[in-house]
Amino acid sequence: MAAGSGTMTLSGTTAGLAIGNTLTVGGVTYTISGVTNATTLTVTPVAALAVNAAPTATNAPSSTWNTFLTVDGAPVVLAPNTLTFNTSGTLSSPPSVAAAAYTPAGAAPLNLTFNFATTTQYGTAFGVNSMTQDGYTTGQLTSFNTSANGTIVGSYTNGQTRNLGQVVLANFSNVQGLEPLSGNQWAQTAASGVPLVGAPGSSSLGVLQSGAVESSNVDLTAELVNMITAQRDYQANAQTIKTQDSLTQTLINLR
Repeated sequence: MAAGSGTMTLSGTTAGLAIGNTLTVGGVTYTISGVTNATTLTVTPVAALAVNAAPTATNAPSSTWNTFLTVDGAPVVLAPNTLTFNTSGTLSSPPSVAAAAYTPAGAAPLNLTFNFATTTQYGTAFGVNSMTQDGYTTGQLTSFNTSANGTIVGSYTNGQTRNLGQVVLANFSNVQGLEPLSGNQWAQTAASGVPLVGAPGSSSLGVLQSGAVESSNVDLTAELVNMITAQRDYQANAQTIKTQDSLTQTLINLR
């Protein structure tokens, strides 16, 4: 070819080469003026170029990039912390995975891994092609509720929910044998038997209702009989006092 602008076909790929880069073929340095496709370049000057010549880029974009990671605003070091690409724009090191150790405040240490296997380098301006998330930001407990089976579910500021625990119930072979305590509490006795503990809704146990107030758990008939008995006792005692008062008044009148 005559000296001047012209095209050159590469034996490999034009990945990593861009307009303005230089390459050397047969000891002669050329400037890339255009990239036609994956195997064809436009260069200047062109002087007796051989087809399928293997060029060497001397001003290709940087092939090594530093990686940076922050968690909740705090820097975390990746190992290895650099990415190196070959002339075809594909990752050459590290092989695919970088790791980091991070210890959140008040939590156990976390081992983080990042897969860079599909990362590539192109001779274009930087841009994010895709982004995926495999975790959630930190969250604070905002509220909790209890389900019918006793599971306590907590809600967090990051939109996640987690099971915090479970309330269990206890039944007795002879409920009437329990010893009543103050504050609507009961104590196990030899007559009541041992407690039979299980999850709400299982076996003979009932379910839970969050936010509800427990209704009366006493025998209304027995309590009504006790109240009538107490009333009769009061009436009998009052009559005794009345009789005593009459006798005292009679004695006073005799004087």
